[in-house]
Amino acid sequence: MKKHIVMIAVAGLLFSCDYILKPKDKDSTAKTPQVVTGTDTDKDDKGCVISAGYRWSQLKEDCIRPIEEGYRLNSIEQVEGESTYKSAFVTFDEDKEKAELFLPNVRTSAILKKDKNGVYSDGKWVLSVNEKYSLHKNGALLFQGAAVQEGQVTGDDKAED
Repeated sequence: MKKHIVMIAVAGLLFSCDYILKPKDKDSTAKTPQVVTGTDTDKDDKGCVISAGYRWSQLKEDCIRPIEEGYRLNSIEQVEGESTYKSAFVTFDEDKEKAELFLPNVRTSAILKKDKNGVYSDGKWVLSVNEKYSLHKNGALLFQGAAVQEGQVTGDDKAED
């Protein structure tokens, strides 16, 4: 039994000496592979980090998170095969004369201009702000928001803070 313990100890020492006595060349050491995190590839052309929810705002000329700064408009119909509804978001400029529309799965926003009737449009998209936000594309209702609260955009000036 003592011979086995001595043999195991000698074998352990030989292997450890082999590791210790090997020459260490700085150029020949294995380098740790660098992991690409995707942060550089996850930015749009304006530098906004898409995976963090940032999108370029043409009205604010900055990266914003529409989910935090905009009003949510939920899809009228659930997309086939999807378990969740898609949402669009809309933000307004300070004068409430323009609205910026952020659509799901579309990288660039659309700018809608307010007409004399208080309706925002760009020819294809039409945003009505009455009792609820309603977003139409070519006449078809696609997105609708919650009821408009006091202080939000209502199409007139009386609700402004």
